[in-house]
Amino acid sequence: MILADLFTEAIANEGTALYHVTKTVNVPKIQKKGILAFQPTNWIQAGNKERYGDGSIFAFDHRSDAIRWAAKWDWDLTKSMGSGAVSIIEFQSDPSTWQTDTADPLGQGGKSGNWLKSMQSIKPTQITGVTPVTIDVIKSR
Repeated sequence: MILADLFTEAIANEGTALYHVTKTVNVPKIQKKGILAFQPTNWIQAGNKERYGDGSIFAFDHRSDAIRWAAKWDWDLTKSMGSGAVSIIEFQSDPSTWQTDTADPLGQGGKSGNWLKSMQSIKPTQITGVTPVTIDVIKSR
């Protein structure tokens, strides 16, 4: 890698640490292509079966909130917590490209940080870590 490429990659990684929750099976694709807006959703409305949101990417600015959400979702998916079926992707992003997600005020009760959404995709170079959510991760919250 030449110096100009290193500089470009360093600029892409500048920003604030944010946390995105996804199914662990999606992690290899995300590591290759990034976190993309307008992907198939995991969440539909019970009544009309339409997707929640507008194709945004959702994230948390506090790791504890991401762990709590991942543990809840793991239970919904597998009827267990800490199965590893859900992972948290940590990434760097410009905070100005995010807005507050107000869709679930009850779920946000007791939150430690902000729940966010953005239409801006996350490049693979912005990803700084992946953590499968195990029982030890949940206990560390």
